[in-house]
Amino acid sequence: MSGKPKRLDHPKSVYVIGFIFKIITIAVLIGVTYQITFSHHGPGLLIPVQKKIAAQQRSAIMEEVKRQEEYEKHRHFHNVVEFPVLPESSRPICYICHSDYPHSKNKKVRALLNMHTQFFVCETCHIEERKETDIVYKWYNPYDEDPAGPFFGTSYNQETGNLAEVEDQFSKIAPYFSYGDTMQLAIKAQDAPLAKDYMNVRDQLTPEQRDNVKKKFHINIKAKGHECKACHSKNGILNFKKLGFAINRIVDLEQLNIKGMVTKYEKFYIPKLFSE
Repeated sequence: MSGKPKRLDHPKSVYVIGFIFKIITIAVLIGVTYQITFSHHGPGLLIPVQKKIAAQQRSAIMEEVKRQEEYEKHRHFHNVVEFPVLPESSRPICYICHSDYPHSKNKKVRALLNMHTQFFVCETCHIEERKETDIVYKWYNPYDEDPAGPFFGTSYNQETGNLAEVEDQFSKIAPYFSYGDTMQLAIKAQDAPLAKDYMNVRDQLTPEQRDNVKKKFHINIKAKGHECKACHSKNGILNFKKLGFAINRIVDLEQLNIKGMVTKYEKFYIPKLFSE
């Protein structure tokens, strides 16, 4: 009959089935579109356009950075262990200019020095003492004001003999300036006001102006780090026991004659069994 209202009381299952068919239709359309435009298994009509855009956006600097990273990894005698990386805002300001492998000049010891960055921050070795101020070394974690551990490098896995794996992937030993009952962290993260300001304007600064700003970042920082024996000896600057190191690990670290090995041997010979 003309003018009779349409039926509105459809079963709910009808709406559900209709919704499912719409989803399937959209998915099929997306798949067909991708197959025609970008898939290597189809006509790939837009692949040339995609490659052209990618070529225009390619950065020679980024490609060089990637090549340099691969070179850094392969020039080390030991394998470079993959570990989680902090976002830039949480990383120390050192990384604005320095890489994950900051030691590169001395070929004989650079791998040994760079390996230490897995266990402590740069300032631990390069901190400049302040007058009438004690330096206390403790574990630092940008996400936890008082990390409890266990920490990487403090104990061995009894079955494998390797360093025990831990859940805490970010804690490292860091220096703190002690002022009575209070302690001030000796490092600053990249989200510090000065660091953020520098990141925003550094492209507008001359090399001389950049150097002047960097001097502010290097307050209390010395260019030459501690000697090996400063840590690898009894009564060194790091209280391994207080830092939570296992007894056998402490013995190994204190008796490790790194300095003797580095200074005594001018050349290292690789056994022929490693050659092809």
